[in-house]
Amino acid sequence: MATHSSPGFFGRRTLSSPKTSVSKDNDALRIGILGAANIAPDGLINPAKTMRSIVVVSVAARDEAKAKEFAAKNEIPNTHPSYDALINDPSIDCIYNPLPNGLHYIWTKKALEAGKHVLLEKPAASNAEQTKELFELAKAKNLVLLEAFHNRFHPASLRFRDILQKHIAEGHPLKHIQAVIALPPLLPPTDIRFDWNLAGGTMMDVGCYLINAVRFFTGLEVESVESAVPKIVAENVDGRMDCVFKMKGPHSNGVLAQTTASLTNPWLSLQTYLEIIPKFIAETDDKVFTFGVFLLPGMYHYMTIKDKVTGKTENLPKVYGDGHSSHKFQLEAFVKAVKNHGKDVESIPGWVTGEDSVLNMQALDDVYRRAGMKVRE
Repeated sequence: MATHSSPGFFGRRTLSSPKTSVSKDNDALRIGILGAANIAPDGLINPAKTMRSIVVVSVAARDEAKAKEFAAKNEIPNTHPSYDALINDPSIDCIYNPLPNGLHYIWTKKALEAGKHVLLEKPAASNAEQTKELFELAKAKNLVLLEAFHNRFHPASLRFRDILQKHIAEGHPLKHIQAVIALPPLLPPTDIRFDWNLAGGTMMDVGCYLINAVRFFTGLEVESVESAVPKIVAENVDGRMDCVFKMKGPHSNGVLAQTTASLTNPWLSLQTYLEIIPKFIAETDDKVFTFGVFLLPGMYHYMTIKDKVTGKTENLPKVYGDGHSSHKFQLEAFVKAVKNHGKDVESIPGWVTGEDSVLNMQALDDVYRRAGMKVRE
């Protein structure tokens, strides 16, 4: 059940797919979209409809006809004939980049060079070197660049992290960490997520969420990749990756974090049944903390604490806030940062700093090296 002040499941779904837009403030941020991407409605367009402070004004695609069709379907008033034209439009304040992974670096760099703030879909780039360069450029030009780990901004994620880290701080070190996002083959082998030339691979998709979740919820950093076992689906492309990370930080030094990322689990198998719900699990000396469906907490989630001595499990209240999606909370944070000229972004709950994004990408690079595979280029 939702909390008494939050909408139920169908109410939340309605909020996440509004049919009409609210009126906009005179100083609303004007944002344009690079590409007619499937993620754009959930990632930006629908949340923006519920906010007075930002308006989606245009979209550009490689195929101009596709851009016009996408704009008409999503009630976007304008299109631009190319990515460059959109980026260099002086009337646009911000750019949303949901392009394939391999195009994140070049087009985000161009947007920053043109003086635009950027909401950038994860992963930030193809590798850590590119990621570092992007955030250094954003800092030099006093621009906001946010890697879109939307789930971090949801109140349920913030609540779970606070509960876990408070318990750890009270003298209960972590003994084991586990995070799983493992799905059956919903995507064809030709999907861009499996294209090496576009920096594809399962770790570059759901895998980056797992690494970020381990780091965000525990407050620890990756010291080393102890193992990385891939299921290869194309040359140098992983359809599944099972990893073990050795973690470091102010507590629980040396604790191991096990992650499972898959977009190719077999249909109708016990493995798929056991792994299909995205889960984050942290075990301390005395309790086991579980956050189920941590990837899409605005749709549904559950949080439990199991006492290892008594065996009793406490079901924590679900936290949906006003019922909006994690993408809406993320967009609110992005707008706040831009309106405040990028100052004090670390004070925004859930904010993904440039250092955070670089460390996450470094861990991804190290996974591929440990697996004997090429780092994305």
